[in-house]
Amino acid sequence: MAYSDFSNLKQVEKKLGLKIVDRTFFSAHIPTQIISQRLIDDINYAKSMPLMSEKAKSELLLTPIFREVRLQRPIFNYFSGYTFEVDNSLSLNGTCDFLFALNHNKNTISSPIFCLVEAKNRTIDEGFGECAAEMYAAKLYNQQEGKEIPIIYGCITNAYDWCFMKLENDIIYIDVDRYYLNKVDEIVGIIIHILEECNAFI
Repeated sequence: MAYSDFSNLKQVEKKLGLKIVDRTFFSAHIPTQIISQRLIDDINYAKSMPLMSEKAKSELLLTPIFREVRLQRPIFNYFSGYTFEVDNSLSLNGTCDFLFALNHNKNTISSPIFCLVEAKNRTIDEGFGECAAEMYAAKLYNQQEGKEIPIIYGCITNAYDWCFMKLENDIIYIDVDRYYLNKVDEIVGIIIHILEECNAFI
C-alpha cells in the first residue's frame, strides 16, 4: 500500500487513526496577492492548449502558480514528483505531486515540510484520502528530523477547482469552501498565507 492506495478518507481514519472534520478556513478574510503579468500570460496560454491529462495540467497550470509563489516568497521551495518514503509499516510511501518546504537545499527535500498538493485530472474528491496520508507523512517526517510543526496543510486540485485541508492534533480539517482558477490571486494568496503561518512555528 502507498499514498495512492488511500482512496478515501475512511481508510485514513482506520489505518492512521485520524479524525475528519469539515470547517471553513478563510471565510472572514480570503488572502489575495498581486500576481505577475507572467502568471496571467501563462494561464492564458495554458487555456489554449489541450489539458486532458493530470500531467498537462500540472505542467501548464500548477507549475506556473507554484513558481509565482516561490518568486514572491523565495525562502520556500516546491518539489514536483519526488519520492517521499516515510513509514512503510503505515504505507506512507510513494510519490507526491508537489510539496513545499523551506529553501535549505534545492537538491534534496529537507524538513520542515509545510504543504502537500495532490493533483487530479477529474474531480478533486478523488484525492482526499491520498492527500491526507501525505500530510500525516509530512508530520512524521518533520518529527523524525527534529522539527515539530503543529499544523500541516494540504490541497487537492484539478487545476480549475481547489480545496484546502489542514492537519492539526491528529484531526484532518477539510475546508468547506472551494477556490477557482479564475481567481488565481486568491489561490496564490492562500498558499503564501499557509507557508507564512507554518513558518512562524519554526
